[in-house]
Amino acid sequence: MGKEQFYNSVTCQVSDLKNLAGIQAALCFDPDRLRQALPEETGRKIKRVIITGCGDSYSAAGAMLPGFKLLSGLPKCNAPDIMDFCHFYPEEKIRKGFRMEEVLLVAVSFSGGSARIVDALKRAESLGAETLLITRYPESAGGQAAGHVFGVDTPEGCNTPGLRSYYASMVGLAALGAFIGLCNGTVDGERFRQVKEQIVSYTERFMEDFEVIDDQMFVEAERMKALTRFEVIADGNEGFSAQFVEEKMIECSGVYCDHTNSEEFAHISYMYRRPGDFGTIVMIQEKDPSFGRMKDTIIGALAQHRPTLIVTDADPDRFAFDPKIPDMPFEMPAIGYNSRAAAGKPAFCRIAKAPEPWMTPLVDFIPGSLLAGYHAAVNEKKYFGGRYDFRTQEWMEGQGGED
Repeated sequence: MGKEQFYNSVTCQVSDLKNLAGIQAALCFDPDRLRQALPEETGRKIKRVIITGCGDSYSAAGAMLPGFKLLSGLPKCNAPDIMDFCHFYPEEKIRKGFRMEEVLLVAVSFSGGSARIVDALKRAESLGAETLLITRYPESAGGQAAGHVFGVDTPEGCNTPGLRSYYASMVGLAALGAFIGLCNGTVDGERFRQVKEQIVSYTERFMEDFEVIDDQMFVEAERMKALTRFEVIADGNEGFSAQFVEEKMIECSGVYCDHTNSEEFAHISYMYRRPGDFGTIVMIQEKDPSFGRMKDTIIGALAQHRPTLIVTDADPDRFAFDPKIPDMPFEMPAIGYNSRAAAGKPAFCRIAKAPEPWMTPLVDFIPGSLLAGYHAAVNEKKYFGGRYDFRTQEWMEGQGGED
């Protein structure tokens, strides 16, 4: 059967990004809307920002953290997970040496309805911090709990499983960071406009290759059709992109999936039994400081006969493997089944280079998400444990469990 038979809601959402990019950036980078969300005098006094969220929203928070720090000019920003912030973050850790009124909690929730989001906002407010919610639904429970609300106003469309919402949240975070930079003088008007234009042009450049990438991911889904275990490997803030792909693989196909980094692969994931049953997705930028270590990780995965896909902005020639045995916890044999000599070849998905490294997560999640959508489709699995029909884009009332 051809790819057209397996058109799904993931592919539908990615197709929409070409048009959504310009619309979403125009909405989020509107200075008047940003001033309504966060008055300039408040933006000027902020010295520390904590960004958190649940699920996809937390992945967006972590993915955009480096860009947010850069644009806002506030190095003491971090992105704890929601349970850490709600229950394990002492006041001193929130403060980090600043007055509480100089701290801003940014909660990200497209729906705005998560109970933990409300808890986080209320806790920050009770301590005297400023609070802001990034959301599509300002009237939600989170919107009611937040001191400030930034509505991303994403146009109506398919959002299941969340890709358009994830992209909108990342653009919203970039815009908020740039606006805080405008308030404190880190960013001028020209730079503010440049960031907006770069986000749009980078997304549009990626979308020029969409048909080729979509075809590749369908082929990979067919190749990995029988697999029920997956692992996504990435370093730095791309680890949050890997986390997002993990989420989509579980939501769509219901298979086991985890994410890790290149070092923990050597210490933990390399020990799995039947490693050849793991579909492995490696995400790496050419300029990543850990590029060399990731090459070792790829050799290790291939030597274990893992079906491996590399999502990268680098030329495949950069992955010409040298003859040394990677630094694994125990010696990898030179010959034999589980050896470098027996290693197969990876598949490559080449993506466009970002104008600035922190922008890569705006698109690098897409190939793995497409693979997740197609993996479920070729196995005729409805998404969310049988609850969502990927063809009709409708929830299946009263259904669930095994397809």
